Amino acid sequence: MVKSVLLTAFFAFSTLVLTAQCISGDCINGKGTFAYPSGAKYTGDFRNGEIDGVGVCYYTDGSKYSGEWKNRYPDGKGTKTYSDGTKRTGNWRKGKPVDENGNVLEDYIARNKQERSDDGTNIQSGCLSGDCNTGFGIFAYPDGSKYEGQFLSGNFEGQGTFSFANGDRYVGQFKNNYPDGQGTRFLANGKEESGQWLEGEFLGSRLTTDGKVGCVLGDCANGQGTYIYKEGSAKYIGAFKDNYPHGLGTCFYANGDRYEGEWADGAFQGQGALYLRDGTIVQGFWRAGEYMGKEAPEGYQPVAVQPVPVATEPAPTAKVWALVVGVASYDHMPVLRYTDDDAYRFYAFLKSLEGGALPDEQVRVLIDEDATRDNILGNLTELFGQAGPNDLVIFYFSGHGLNGSFLPFDFDGFNNKIAHEEIAALFNKTKAKYKLCIADACHSGSIIAVRSGEPEPVLNQYYAQLAKSVSGTALIMSSKAEETSLESAGLRQGVFSHFLIRGLKGEADKDHDKAVTVEELYNYIFENVRTYTGNRQSPVIKGTYDPKMPVSALR
Repeated sequence: MVKSVLLTAFFAFSTLVLTAQCISGDCINGKGTFAYPSGAKYTGDFRNGEIDGVGVCYYTDGSKYSGEWKNRYPDGKGTKTYSDGTKRTGNWRKGKPVDENGNVLEDYIARNKQERSDDGTNIQSGCLSGDCNTGFGIFAYPDGSKYEGQFLSGNFEGQGTFSFANGDRYVGQFKNNYPDGQGTRFLANGKEESGQWLEGEFLGSRLTTDGKVGCVLGDCANGQGTYIYKEGSAKYIGAFKDNYPHGLGTCFYANGDRYEGEWADGAFQGQGALYLRDGTIVQGFWRAGEYMGKEAPEGYQPVAVQPVPVATEPAPTAKVWALVVGVASYDHMPVLRYTDDDAYRFYAFLKSLEGGALPDEQVRVLIDEDATRDNILGNLTELFGQAGPNDLVIFYFSGHGLNGSFLPFDFDGFNNKIAHEEIAALFNKTKAKYKLCIADACHSGSIIAVRSGEPEPVLNQYYAQLAKSVSGTALIMSSKAEETSLESAGLRQGVFSHFLIRGLKGEADKDHDKAVTVEELYNYIFENVRTYTGNRQSPVIKGTYDPKMPVSALR
């Protein structure tokens, strides 16, 4: 059931095994010297185990920052002396140069190669103070997020505060690493969500006070009725068929969201509007609970039944090679809810008839513990190495990103990052003419999407168009560097990946020429992600590519 667009980047915990340590003085509340995992050294003030106050840091590249610090970052007035002897004295915020109004100096960063080379590893992380196993402690992550509160057997348990990297802050009860119980999330935009939480999701004020759930009024089997869901998390009023919401109905959610419109088999189906508690209205057409856009798709029916396509001609000789990666269960970063599911959905799409029915030898999927640095780079090297001069190669990554790198499962707070440059080098090395990297990660064609019926002529036309396009590499990223890639509890997946797949399946074909180009796909994703998230997330496309290169073929 749809609850909200909600960043659910909560919280797995395990003790970081790092070389970071206090080598002298008082690194809890006083003055001391601290060695980063990278080998950099900081000398200065500490508060509650966190670098905070005035101090100087000597970095491994020969540069130095001297000045004010806040919450582990250079923040305030300070001087950065670079390894070539140049200096910048001015204001800083979370380690970045800013002007007097607090705006990040993007032009300065772009011009200054040394500033861009900072990979963000010099962030104090791990258990900063107290007992982070069973007791009260402060634990920090390399992305800037931090938990302060009670622990039980290494898990967040009891009263605590979690400060997010994007500026949000949750204060309240935790259970098994998730907000659970009474709590308040203070959003960076000034709004608040206060009430009951369950396994990391906001329930708000429950819709029943007497504990009654199930069918409370009317006929909830085949007729009109009122049904209250488990623990009062939602209440549906409307038509039922075979014990499921089916027809016209309205569902009220405890967190303040509301959906009004058509249903089928218990899911949003047809025309309807989702009213989110932050004032955002997502209005248009839905299928099987997934948002399809503002306009009715061509040939759309409330309950889609598509015939199995039958191949009548040999498949085109060109091939698609793809590696799909999804990491959710991080040990040394906040866990993510749906990144593994997003990867499975994208993989399933590639394996389906719509997605080209790629054979096992041409597409691989790495999820969680399989998605180590060595496995990712090894599989990319092997797959991309088999690609021919007319082929397409795809790398899809859904997980955490950190300052110019993707974070695999075995990221330990410092080691095993996969730099964007490493991925770029593999793309440059392959013989494939067409290349696409899709990154659903913070800090951030390719697909043969064939509709049912007459697949082979469509594929032939697709490759004919592809042959006319210019070679190159396109990188589609889920959000701007300063934004967070949002996950949707309603969609049960990342917002970006949801619209990525919808676009590839045909909704992005704006000119109705039966082909989706890279440009059309990006424009579709950008518009819908911005709308769905209330302009809080803005996808980005970069690279040297032909905007008219087709990325999917439609019947």
